[in-house]
Amino acid sequence: MQHNRRRRVIAGVSLSAALAVVASACGGQDGGTGGSGDSAGSDGRVQVVASTNVWASVVSAVGGEHVEVASLIDDPSADPHSYQAGAADAAEVASAELLVWNGGGYDDFFPQLAENSDAPTVVAVEQVEGANEGGEGDAGRAEDHSGEHSEEHAEEHQHEQSGEHQEEQSGEHRQEHSGEHSDEHPEQHGDEAGHSHDHAHDHGNEHVWYDLHVVSSVADRVAGELGELLPQQRSTFEDNAAEFAGRIDELTHEVEDLAERHTGAKIAATEPIAQYLLAEAGLQDLTPREFASAIENETDVPVAAQQRMLELAGGEVDVVVRNSQTATPATEKVVEEARKSATPVVDLTETLPEGQADYIAWMSGQIDALTKALDE
Repeated sequence: MQHNRRRRVIAGVSLSAALAVVASACGGQDGGTGGSGDSAGSDGRVQVVASTNVWASVVSAVGGEHVEVASLIDDPSADPHSYQAGAADAAEVASAELLVWNGGGYDDFFPQLAENSDAPTVVAVEQVEGANEGGEGDAGRAEDHSGEHSEEHAEEHQHEQSGEHQEEQSGEHRQEHSGEHSDEHPEQHGDEAGHSHDHAHDHGNEHVWYDLHVVSSVADRVAGELGELLPQQRSTFEDNAAEFAGRIDELTHEVEDLAERHTGAKIAATEPIAQYLLAEAGLQDLTPREFASAIENETDVPVAAQQRMLELAGGEVDVVVRNSQTATPATEKVVEEARKSATPVVDLTETLPEGQADYIAWMSGQIDALTKALDE
């Protein structure tokens, strides 16, 4: 069906060439790179560049009219993993006063662009570790720490998303951890673990915008950075972040309501993008590990894993969750089987859909769609 995904590949205009062009251009400007000189643009607004429109929407919620935010990835039909960065992107990043990206290997092109900027940075995966004290959000720390939860964070969520199973956890499913399997069916599902995958960067699940606690932490971090760049509006940014946190709390209550009604419901996912959210809702992800790994790594799905996924979609799970931005022949076969068997299919995305600029509204809509599907 759709395209062949390629992680860590930047085609078209080579990134090194793009950076060379930008470096040359910046060398001839009085202002230098982003983050130097005045702390706001000529119109008084802080210039922010985010890797995707998800994080751009969070920045907009915090900065309001005092920021001008651009996102490099905002095409709802595009696969962010294989984004092709060019000279225009490099120039935009180089002139920014604040940079925000996901990290964890998800948007690898961005830290490379950021090397040409002196602007402060916020890296979302660092908030999973709570590594926001004194951190500059550099790419190295993002690579070192992405996908791991601190003990404090793990206790708060009551689940660990370390990206690899401990040996003693293999073949088990704790209800609050969507990637493991219950003792109820150890023989049937012992080799299935939807959240565990062996993608190239060997981190945990990098789709941290589906972890509501992390998103709230990113908003707080953005408020702090904006307050440094525009001190006269510091209290405004802090108030906006607090209001955003309140709306995140409302989303959390929606997830809690979902969990109260459907804890233990079974799902299969074409790709583990929403594992934090699904785990928080207490849902059992029965996706075969081999299927998830193959989709994540863009390799052929093993025949047995494909067949097992079709069996699940054919009536053994309550809902099939599809990443509609990364459809492949293998995933579309699963969706076709689900629809043939009247198993509800819920589409989740990696970026905000066209016409949507509000993270809260977008996420609330997805939670609502999942709830309605489970209600069927």
